[in-house]
Amino acid sequence: MLWHWPLNNHPLMINKVKTAFLSGKVAVVILIFLGILLRLRQYLTGRSLWSDEAMLALNIVNRGVSGLFKPLDYDQGAPIGFLLVEKASHVLFGRNEYSLRLFPLLVGLASVWLFYHLLKQIIGGPGLLIALALFALNPRLIYYSSEVKQYILDVAVTIGLLLFASRLFGERPQKRDFAVFAMAGFVALWFSHPALFVLAGIGLSLAIIYIQRRDFASLRLLSVVGVFWLTTIGFLYFLILNDLQQNAYMKEYWQYGFLPFPPWSNASWFTRSIHENIGIQFGIPYATYFVFGLMLMGWVILWRSGSKYAMTFGLILMVTLVASALQLYPVFERMILFLIPIGLILLGKAVEALYQSLQKERMLSMFLVLALSGYLLYGPLTTSISYFIHPKYFEHIRPAMGFLQETWRSDDVMYVSNGAVPAFEYYAPMYELSDAVYISNERDGYKDPDKILKQLETLKGHRRVWILLSHVYEKDDFNEKDFILDDLRQNGNKKREFRIPGSSVYLYLFDLGE
Repeated sequence: MLWHWPLNNHPLMINKVKTAFLSGKVAVVILIFLGILLRLRQYLTGRSLWSDEAMLALNIVNRGVSGLFKPLDYDQGAPIGFLLVEKASHVLFGRNEYSLRLFPLLVGLASVWLFYHLLKQIIGGPGLLIALALFALNPRLIYYSSEVKQYILDVAVTIGLLLFASRLFGERPQKRDFAVFAMAGFVALWFSHPALFVLAGIGLSLAIIYIQRRDFASLRLLSVVGVFWLTTIGFLYFLILNDLQQNAYMKEYWQYGFLPFPPWSNASWFTRSIHENIGIQFGIPYATYFVFGLMLMGWVILWRSGSKYAMTFGLILMVTLVASALQLYPVFERMILFLIPIGLILLGKAVEALYQSLQKERMLSMFLVLALSGYLLYGPLTTSISYFIHPKYFEHIRPAMGFLQETWRSDDVMYVSNGAVPAFEYYAPMYELSDAVYISNERDGYKDPDKILKQLETLKGHRRVWILLSHVYEKDDFNEKDFILDDLRQNGNKKREFRIPGSSVYLYLFDLGE
């Protein structure tokens, strides 16, 4: 039986399709699908855990549940809620990358959908589509959706809390709305450290709104919610945050990321932060000050439109910067991933304003919006497509571990660089190398390279010495890999080299026999 298309339905179907395109619904579906596809692609590459991931993963797989409440090894820090979910995933699905990255993946996928719903409350038209596209294509958000770290949760928590707060911005918030928001904040604090700044910004904004309205009933309810959150923060502080805050290594590592105080004491810090943060976090490394200007313009437009989100965004940033000035939280690199949604909303608002301001000149309006959109999307789009076609296997140590397993002899010895130790320790049981004898340098050894030379001296006399290098340390003119290999070449012969191109993992076999 042949299928007969009802000809009289053609105009109706065409109108429906046309309406869907004009309303942007088809574009939204495509962008959400694209965002999900890119994140799945990154996850399914199954790349090895790199040094930073492995350090946290070792805590997760080697400790019981109670051990996760104690200070973590390798100077690691993560919200206890995240650690508990990761532990459950490891128990259920085993010791592998997919199980440990499953929770960040699910959160990363959900964040695309959540961000769209947040955008609908703040932006419309082409501004919404551009902001959603920038979120879906953002290389950092894609990458951290498959990283054994909590940073993608910070992003989702920021979006989720702003969505929950939307009901409280209304004229007559209900007790139920406060109760729901209180529980959302409670859960957020267990899963995200910067949730504290987001909740503080939202809370201050709501307090100002209620005082202006003389809505003291809502203000009292908000105060109860605030006390509940402060109690939770106090409990978490004494449980885990106190040890993390006093970690000297982390403070030294992130010292460049703290806001100078007083701010005018180091003006160059601000220019460097704007340039590097926008280039890294938004995937737009060109004309970063122009992009920053667009964000400022978007915030001003949001403020002049009377949107409650303008004050909320400003206060979230202010609280974060105050914490940074107090040396409590660095505002750099992955630590401020949670601010990306706010920045993209402001960019979308600037695009929307440009489109609306030129409505009388439709052709000019469309041309300028398309040109600006192309400018903003070029970097994220090309980078994401490149990684989709050729995924980056950052510190992909598994092939080297497999090669070691096949060629290892009982009398072999090995030197493992400090940066490679976490990944080696994580994978050693999986490649029957748990009993392999190896030595490694301490982190402080990089400050005094002579200590590394003394360790290498102990390897002399052995005819089969493996050298495993990863997460290579570099500073000024010092390169760990070159330094070690130069010494070994002078005292022995290189017999074998194994490396997967682009993996940043180096494996050598030296004969140091006399």
